[in-house]
Amino acid sequence: MAGVLGRVVNADLGRPRGPDASHRIRVPHAWLKRGAVVELELPRHLVCAACDGGGCDTCERSGAVTVRERGEPADLVEVTLPGEQGDTFVIRLPERGGLPPQGSGLPRGNLLLRVEPSAQADPSVTLASRNSIFELARRALSTRPAATLRYPLVLGVAAVGVILLVIWLTLRR
Repeated sequence: MAGVLGRVVNADLGRPRGPDASHRIRVPHAWLKRGAVVELELPRHLVCAACDGGGCDTCERSGAVTVRERGEPADLVEVTLPGEQGDTFVIRLPERGGLPPQGSGLPRGNLLLRVEPSAQADPSVTLASRNSIFELARRALSTRPAATLRYPLVLGVAAVGVILLVIWLTLRR
C-alpha cells in the first residue's frame, strides 16, 4: 500500500496554479534507508495528476502536462528522501509541476513524485553531489529560477573558485 507524504513550503493548496503533474522514480532500498539526497532529471512532459494520464480538461485530453518549454534545459530536481520508508510513497513538490497557461501569471502546478523502492535506481536518478564548484555551477544553470538569477549566481561561484585558486597558489609557494 502506498503512503502519501505532503510537505508544503509556502504554498497555498487552494490557490490557482498550473496543472499538477505526477512522475515515478525507483531508488535503491539503501538510499531510502539512510534518507539520501537524490537528484533527478525531469522529462519535458509528465503524466497529468488529475486524470493519471487518461485525458481530462486540465491536460486538454492529452494525458500529459508540459513542465518546460521546448529548447529549455532539463529540470533537475533535488529531493531528500525520508529515512526508513519501506514502501512506495508520494512527495508533493510545490511549483515543480506543469506550466500554467501562457500570460496567466499563475505559478507552476505541484509535482507529485512517487518514490518506489527497487534494487537499482532509474537512470535519471543519481545521488546528489554537493562537493564540487563545477556541480554548483551546473545546478545554477540547469534549475528553473528566474533567468536573471542564474547568471549572477554562476559568476559568484566562479569568482569564489578563482579566489580560492589564487589563495592556494599563493600559499603553495
